[in-house]
Amino acid sequence: MCSTVGCTGVVDMFLLVVICIILIFYYVVQWLESYRQYPPGPISLPLIGNLISVLLEVKKYECHHTLWQAWARKYGKIIGLKLGFVNVVVVSGRDLIKEVSFRDVFEGRPDGFFYTMRSFGEKLGIVFSDGPAWNKTRRFVLKYLKSYGYNSRFMDNYIAEECRVLVRQRERDAGQPVLVNDMFHIPIVNILWRLVAGVRYDLEDVRLKKLCSLITRLFKAVDMSGGVLNFMPFLRHFIPNYIGYTELKSIHNTLHEFLAETIKQHKQNIDTENPRDVIDACLIEMMKNKDQALTYKELQVVCLDLLEAGMETVSNTAVFMLLHIVRNDTVQQRLQEEIKAVIGQERFPTLNDRIKMPYTEAVLLESLRISSVAAMGIPHMALKDTQLGNYNIPKGTFILMSLYDLHNGGHWKDPDVFKPERFLTKDRNVIQDDWLMPFGTGKRRCIGEGLARAELFMFVTHLLQKFSLKIPEGESLPSTEPVNGLSLSAKPFKIIFEPRI
Repeated sequence: MCSTVGCTGVVDMFLLVVICIILIFYYVVQWLESYRQYPPGPISLPLIGNLISVLLEVKKYECHHTLWQAWARKYGKIIGLKLGFVNVVVVSGRDLIKEVSFRDVFEGRPDGFFYTMRSFGEKLGIVFSDGPAWNKTRRFVLKYLKSYGYNSRFMDNYIAEECRVLVRQRERDAGQPVLVNDMFHIPIVNILWRLVAGVRYDLEDVRLKKLCSLITRLFKAVDMSGGVLNFMPFLRHFIPNYIGYTELKSIHNTLHEFLAETIKQHKQNIDTENPRDVIDACLIEMMKNKDQALTYKELQVVCLDLLEAGMETVSNTAVFMLLHIVRNDTVQQRLQEEIKAVIGQERFPTLNDRIKMPYTEAVLLESLRISSVAAMGIPHMALKDTQLGNYNIPKGTFILMSLYDLHNGGHWKDPDVFKPERFLTKDRNVIQDDWLMPFGTGKRRCIGEGLARAELFMFVTHLLQKFSLKIPEGESLPSTEPVNGLSLSAKPFKIIFEPRI
C-alpha cells in the first residue's frame, strides 16, 4: 500500500495531466475552428507550418513566384499557408488581386520583423507603413516632391540630362562589351535625388556605386515574404548568418549612415527662407510645425524608401528591356525606324515624342509585362478578420499577390514570347490592358509610376537613337530566366553598343 503522501502525489500528477489534456484539446478545437474555412494549401506542421515545404520546393522551382504558380494550379487561386507563426495567403488572378487592392480591410502592411528592422523597429515611411501615419507621410512626401519638380518639366529635364550623360559614357566605350546590369543605377538615383537632396553624382562616383551595389545585394537576399527571418525572427540570435540577418543588418546600417549624414549636412547648411529640396522642406516644417511634420526617423525612412524602391525596380526593368531588344533583331529594327521617323538623328528625344511613338510604348508595356520585376507586389495585411472568396482570412494575415502569374498566365497568348504587338491595335493605337498591373492598383498603387514610365521611354529612345545593340562575338543570347529576390533581376550579360552612322 502507498503512503498518504504518495497517493496524494499520484492524484495531483493525474489531475495535472488531465488539465493539460483538456487545455490542449481546447486549443486544438479552437485552432481547427479558426482554420475550418482557411484557404487550402500544403499540409502545415506544428510550430514551423509550411516553412520546410517552401524551402524544399523553391529549390526545385528556383524562384518563389514559380512555386506559387505551381501551388495555385494545385490548390486554387487562393492558397493558405502558415509560415512559422504567421498566416500567409497567396492570391492569383485579376479579380482577386483587384479585390485585395481595393478593399480597405486589406490596406495594411505586414508588421513582421523583416519589414520593420529597416525602419527602427517601427512602421515608418511610405512603402511598409499603413493607417493614418501612412496617409500623413504619403501626403507630405507627394506635396514636397511636386514642389521641387516631380512630374513637371524640371523632372523631364533631369531625366534628359541623365540620358545624355549615359549616351556619352557609352560613346566612350563604344564597340566594347559592357556589363549592363548596373548601368542604370546611378542615373536613376540622380533623377530622384536631385529633388530629394539637391545632389547629382558622377556615374563613376565610388561611394554611390558601393551604395547601389548594397541595395542590389539587399534585394537578392530574400523574397518579398521576408523568409525565415520574418517568420521565426528569434533565430537571428542563434544562426544570424544562415538566415541573412547579419548581411541585412550591415547593409541597412550603411544605408542609414549615408542618409543620416545627408540629412545632417542639410540641417547644418539650411536657409529657412530658401529651401533647396525635399529634405530642406521637411526640416523647415519640423521647425515651424513640429506636431504635424515628419519626425527625423520618418524622414530618414522615407529617403530610404525612395532610394531603394526608386532605383532597383526601374533599373531591373530597363535591363530586362535591353535584354529582350538585343535578343530580337526585328523589335530593335522597328524601334529604330520609329525613332528615326519621329525624332530623327539630330536632336535628342523628349517626353513630348512619346504620344507619337506607339510601337515604342508597346515595347515598354511588353517589357513591364514579361519581366514583372515586382513578382508578388508588396505584401498587404488583413486589418481584421474577414473573408476573401469563400474563405476566412484571420486578422494579421499577410497577403501576397501573384503579379508575375497575372502577367505571364493564361490571359496572354504565348506569354513567354516578347511580342510588343500584343499592345497595339490594327490601327497602331496602344492597348491599355487591365490585366497589366506592374505598379499595383488601388490606394497602394506605386507613387513613382509616372516617373518610372518616363525614365524607361527616355532610356530606350536615347540609346537606340545612337546605338545598335549587339551580343559580343562568341557569347550566347542572354538568359530570360530571372534571379530571385525582393524583385526579379536579370542574370549578368554584356552588350556591345555599336554607334549608328
